[in-house]
Amino acid sequence: MVNNKNRLLTKIAATLMDGPAALRHYMIDNFVVEGFTFDQVINDDDALEAFVRKATIGVWHASCSCRMGRVDDPMAVVDNQGRVKGIQGLRVVDASIFPVVPCANTNFPVLMSAEKIADAMMQSG
Repeated sequence: MVNNKNRLLTKIAATLMDGPAALRHYMIDNFVVEGFTFDQVINDDDALEAFVRKATIGVWHASCSCRMGRVDDPMAVVDNQGRVKGIQGLRVVDASIFPVVPCANTNFPVLMSAEKIADAMMQSG
């Protein structure tokens, strides 16, 4: 979450990582590689794969908060034209309209959705 506390913690961690090599190695071994040593993840492909599988999470592609759906879908916030139900003149055309998180980078689905909705707007006048 982006907030002042996390900004401060990130700044402190970044400053420590820019410090002496011994401090940087300590920070990496104790806070970054989660149970592996830096040397293990650099020199051992199995350890690297295990680290990546353990430590990788997706948290920065926010989506699905303004679900697109049919008029009779009570969970839908927007229709297939991106129009927000109950608010005339407002459209949402970004990753928030996806009913489920895409199994891919969200950039291309957002671009395709935006182009589709923009084309529909141009055709309807």
